[in-house]
Amino acid sequence: MLGSLDWSTLQQLWWFIVSLVGSLFVFLTFVQGGQTLVLTLTSDEDEKTLIVNSLGRKWELTFTTLVLFGGAFYASFPLFYASSFGGAYWVWIAILFTFIVQAVSYEYRRKPNNFLGQRTYEVFMFINGVVGVLLIGAAVGTFF
Repeated sequence: MLGSLDWSTLQQLWWFIVSLVGSLFVFLTFVQGGQTLVLTLTSDEDEKTLIVNSLGRKWELTFTTLVLFGGAFYASFPLFYASSFGGAYWVWIAILFTFIVQAVSYEYRRKPNNFLGQRTYEVFMFINGVVGVLLIGAAVGTFF
């Protein structure tokens, strides 16, 4: 079957795959934006913990989808990938940094005897929910 496919059909198939993974990533980015609600939605610690726990289970999937999107883009269109991602190198580094801050916040928010305190990690999650999403929009905007 693969022998009967021509070059344009394979390109259309790759565009479909990349678009599907990119759409899934954009949908999952709403979870990341939901972190902005941690400080404003409730003041009760139990409800705040429930919100963080429900969001914390999904951020890894968002990051994995981002990596899958980049890998699929590189595999299917390496020249476009090189020019688009290379042109926004510092934006992608900042996105990576916000994901690191997010992972550390989820891991250490409720650890006993953390020296920064629970509130600091909640502020880190809020910053990631705002800045991370804006940076992703800026990076995707550089594609065009």
